[in-house]
Amino acid sequence: MATVVYPPQTQTNTPPTGEKISFWDYVKAYNSVEGMRTEWAAGTVERHMTNNVKHQDILGFLFLLFRFFLDKKQLGKVVLAGVPMYVGDDKPAREPDLMIVLEAHKERLKATYLDGIADVVVEIVSPDSDERDRGKKYVEYEQIGVPEYWLIDPIRSEADVYVLGEDRHYHRAARDAQGPADLDGIGGICTRSGALVAGNTASSAATLALVEQMQQ
Repeated sequence: MATVVYPPQTQTNTPPTGEKISFWDYVKAYNSVEGMRTEWAAGTVERHMTNNVKHQDILGFLFLLFRFFLDKKQLGKVVLAGVPMYVGDDKPAREPDLMIVLEAHKERLKATYLDGIADVVVEIVSPDSDERDRGKKYVEYEQIGVPEYWLIDPIRSEADVYVLGEDRHYHRAARDAQGPADLDGIGGICTRSGALVAGNTASSAATLALVEQMQQ
């Protein structure tokens, strides 16, 4: 499904319909829009449907998984959707489902936005975002130099990690004969990608066990 691009609507603290909006005005005016998610698209505002329950389950699991791991090893911070990644006035400020910002780059994280690229971007595919996550966002993340793009797809029951190579293009991590191969990511994160897709059924104990496995 294609993204519908709307100019900002007339409402409290937002510009009149049809006017362009700067990133800085967007951050002030579009902290949240009930029933929708928004992203700043270099002057206009894109609105997307809210996530479904399965999407939220996987998102919650991944957030806890990465937070436990990153906190325990003091590697960095995981950031939930809603925080724009600002990379310039001529480029969209995407708001990935999850971002990982390593300790070495913690100064990029401001109160309401990320000033620069994340070290890892994670998107969870939903029926509304399938084309966008695999197309437009893939190209954008590659062009701005995000080191790793994790694409979690519960629709197809698969997960992939794309790593930025020396040629400045993404290359997908290899898979073995049994399915997705081990993913050795930024900061030493290592797990079976199948577990990422099945995360919505993981208990708290299973999540903690997986954190321990990731450190081996």
